Amino acid sequence: MRLFTATALVCVLAGVGSAHASTITFGDKDCLNTGCYGASEPTSGATLQGLAPNVITLATNSFGHGFPFSPSGDFAGTDQIYVGSTQSGAHDGYSVSAQRINGPQTLTLNYSSLLGPGDVLTSLTLGIAADDFQFPAFGQPYTATVNGATNAALTTELNALNLGGPQVRFFTIGLNPSIDPGSHILTLVINQGGDGGDGWAVDFLTVGVTTAAAVPEPATLTLLALGLAGAAVRRRSKG
Repeated sequence: MRLFTATALVCVLAGVGSAHASTITFGDKDCLNTGCYGASEPTSGATLQGLAPNVITLATNSFGHGFPFSPSGDFAGTDQIYVGSTQSGAHDGYSVSAQRINGPQTLTLNYSSLLGPGDVLTSLTLGIAADDFQFPAFGQPYTATVNGATNAALTTELNALNLGGPQVRFFTIGLNPSIDPGSHILTLVINQGGDGGDGWAVDFLTVGVTTAAAVPEPATLTLLALGLAGAAVRRRSKG
């Protein structure tokens, strides 16, 4: 009888498993408490998940509405008129409204409910229902930071909007998944320079993710390995 040493069979499964996409909304879609959306979906035409970093999509429609308005039990930072952190001028109705407050506008978005244990974040998409941004008209520049770092593409988009008064338009922008801090919280800060006198607001926000399940590496199929090795030993012994 010959003796053989059984070597465990190791199966290494690298990478990630099947993909999944989901979205969470922060704040209510009520057009800043004015109800101007009616039966329309304000996000229609925009891509809510899966955007590559710095890619931007715009919703098909924008929605004009009346003002003033103020928050009423809303998600923190939404349905609120803001002006720059230092205001020395006034260019629109928002900038003289009694409801206005000084920036920065800080929005803390916890999207941890979208990821399960072991999920790998493969894309991160931020959506903003932006209201009354008018840099081209009044020249008061906006800045935007995400998780403490200036986001040039988002800043450029906010300064490109020229909504012409109280009007909401939703857009989305892809963020680099590497900014995820592990707690799955995104902190967005918007402020305005210049004389701070061009008011703005945000109705609601979305965070969309695509994820993939992590596959263990390595995966050792111990029982199968021992079974195959045992069968090999028995066959050799009979020979």
